[in-house]
Amino acid sequence: MEIVVTGRNIDAPAHYRAHIALRLARLKRYSSHVVHFDVMIDHEKNPRRPKTSHRVEITGSGRGPTMRAEAYGPDFSAAFELALGKLAERLRRTHDRRLMHHGRHNPTSVASATAPLASIHTTDPD
Repeated sequence: MEIVVTGRNIDAPAHYRAHIALRLARLKRYSSHVVHFDVMIDHEKNPRRPKTSHRVEITGSGRGPTMRAEAYGPDFSAAFELALGKLAERLRRTHDRRLMHHGRHNPTSVASATAPLASIHTTDPD
């Protein structure tokens, strides 16, 4: 998996790049199709908007559709966690849709799966 971290109006420190790589590696469980993540961090220097001065945009591309998430926050860590949560939710939904549409159109219901167990009679030890 390739991760590119770019910064607008700011340099991304090495420890922040390592943190991003560690957190994005966890998204591999949802999809092996996304092979390239592009993370862009931006800092606006407007003192009147301190709560939304840091912006993080994550774009995942590979086979299939491109996934994108963007979030604002008071610092880069908070904005990154919000964007990562949005991207993880989109990847999870896509993963669940793929499971349902490929081969398992009608999963067995709980009632039909446990129907053979109803014929088993147990004796009460009392």
